[in-house]
Amino acid sequence: MTTQSEGAKKESSTRHPRARSGSAAWHMSREAVSISVPDIVKATDRQCLDVLVQVRFGSWDTVSCPHCGTVSKHYWRPLEKRWKCAGCGSTFSVTSGTIFARRKKSYQYILSSVLMWVNSAAGQSALELKRHMDTTYNTAFTLQHKIREALVRGYNVGLMNGDVEMDGAHQSGWRADEKRGKPQGSRPVQSDADPFALTEIMLTQTGKNAARKKAKNSGPINPEFGNRFPKDRRILFAIRKRSGVRGKGACATRVAIGLTETSPVVKAVLNDFVAMPESYLNTDSSPAYTELGKEFRMHRTVEHAKELSGPNGENNNQAEELNARFDRAEKGIYLNIEPKYMLDYAVETSFRSDTRRLPNGEQLKLAMCVALNVGESEFWKGFTHGHHRKIELLHPHPQPAHASGPMKGRHPISSANGRPPR
Repeated sequence: MTTQSEGAKKESSTRHPRARSGSAAWHMSREAVSISVPDIVKATDRQCLDVLVQVRFGSWDTVSCPHCGTVSKHYWRPLEKRWKCAGCGSTFSVTSGTIFARRKKSYQYILSSVLMWVNSAAGQSALELKRHMDTTYNTAFTLQHKIREALVRGYNVGLMNGDVEMDGAHQSGWRADEKRGKPQGSRPVQSDADPFALTEIMLTQTGKNAARKKAKNSGPINPEFGNRFPKDRRILFAIRKRSGVRGKGACATRVAIGLTETSPVVKAVLNDFVAMPESYLNTDSSPAYTELGKEFRMHRTVEHAKELSGPNGENNNQAEELNARFDRAEKGIYLNIEPKYMLDYAVETSFRSDTRRLPNGEQLKLAMCVALNVGESEFWKGFTHGHHRKIELLHPHPQPAHASGPMKGRHPISSANGRPPR
């Protein structure tokens, strides 16, 4: 007769170890790393220039002038590392007209920084890049955000079709992590009364001030449950196309930010990113997708309050997977993502997820190709001098956003007594 401890030992000895996932096997393989930082550091200026020319123009014979658009074999000036346009006579470099325009860093620095950013699977803080490259925090912070801006303008675009999944996740706002996947309240919306109004008998003066402050700082009304969202609550919409190959997950992703998960917002997102008449839609049971699902070839739903996958395999697990990646990046790397820049970080997360099975050299080329072909930076050029983005990129329409942090740059009123302005 075996004792309970002996039985436990026997069971543990026969238990099979946890199988390694496909992603882990890929990251541990030699094929996952095709280029390293020492390779870039040891490369010459000409070798780095060849990489950038190949990524942006395709070859030295098909260089496009950013001033007039002439595609030709322009006059190369090796000492200046610039071309003279055969059409308009203007001079330009490989970074002219890109987010790296008027750069002060070398080609090795740019390629090394972007490669380090790409190699970080969950994301990379600006402080970490600052330490790696021995530069200022503002330089690292601005460079990373320029890459994110390029992905927003050049990667998170275009229509998808086929078998797509969509999901909206609560992000930001007061205690947002506790609200994910849970009802936000049960009080119906009242048009003639403040949903936060309480009886005078039950309120002390402190309670009145708290309720007044809460009503002042509250956001839009949740149409599903009738309560008000916090002022900075946002909904992250993830739209992912299934690859169709078992175990390969999604092959394309689009993301958007909205204030509420309602039918008008969802429709605006789908109109921008999905060819609805020729696609299949997979969502949860939120009423925001009920009417829009009729415009697709088929609408499959799963009720997450009861199950993760329906009886016939209905699920939106790929969209949920992107939400989990974003949560990991926010809680483990970036710690506090401001709603104004949430779309930038969400697009970065989607890029990392879509390219997770590509060699890091291919990831670097893809990121640099987007960065070198979207034009100059519109949001981060002159950021350290106070030129901040004045809008928040929301669906269906952008909304004004205040500049974050203290005012930067010189004071507009010159000091008459010789003292420097504060």
